[in-house]
Amino acid sequence: MSGSQKTELQRDILLAWYQNPNVTNKQIAEACDCSASYVSTVKNRFDDYNEFEAMMDRQDREMEQMFGADIFGGNHTVSGGSSGQPGLAQQWEEVPNNAPGLIIKAIVLIALLYAAFQFIMVLV
Repeated sequence: MSGSQKTELQRDILLAWYQNPNVTNKQIAEACDCSASYVSTVKNRFDDYNEFEAMMDRQDREMEQMFGADIFGGNHTVSGGSSGQPGLAQQWEEVPNNAPGLIIKAIVLIALLYAAFQFIMVLV
């Protein structure tokens, strides 16, 4: 596979093909709401699609479902500056209060506490 990013439709096509290798292009096209010729084009472009890539694409899909479709493409700033992007506090509040969100918050807090500890040790 080339190093290029896949669109959501390409990912859906490849996952359908990987999970059901004997299904026809027409059946994949119907499931993914596209043309059979496009399915063929995608399969040819990513002809070396493998188990690892399928696993990564499934995880990407799950992350997008949990945190939103723009999780991998946003240009967020740390400060609330004039860019119109959410600040750090707003992003913190947007993290869902489910298990993955709480784990993410815990990791961030541990990292901040460790950084603060290291800073204090340098001062002492």
